[in-house]
Amino acid sequence: MIAGKTVRILVVDDEEPLLRLMGTILESEGYSAILAANSDQALDISAACRDEIELLITDVKMDPSMTGYQLAQCLRLMRVEIKVLYISGYVEDEMVRWETETGAAGFMQKPFTPEALLSKVQAMLAYTPR
Repeated sequence: MIAGKTVRILVVDDEEPLLRLMGTILESEGYSAILAANSDQALDISAACRDEIELLITDVKMDPSMTGYQLAQCLRLMRVEIKVLYISGYVEDEMVRWETETGAAGFMQKPFTPEALLSKVQAMLAYTPR
């Protein structure tokens, strides 16, 4: 995190207890966690949010209308520089797998510890694509 700058992270997960827990963990470390329970909320928040969102943390399998990968693609149209961290109990999505293998996005397997989440967030924010 840059001194004097609050890093804004959009967290999207349809499991409300996990969503709130991730928000609490991130905010305890000084991040600004913006929480959304589904892809529609995330898109609305992103469109209305004038402040920069630097990282999207999204569940891969969320709601029937849109996957985490599709959400990331929509947000990248609005925010080209946004970094993406996918979370899931399993990954079947080939595009998510390709993105994580090429370094275009990160991935964390559920369940994870608070320390693992914070470590991965720090790594994602520090990553600069070539």
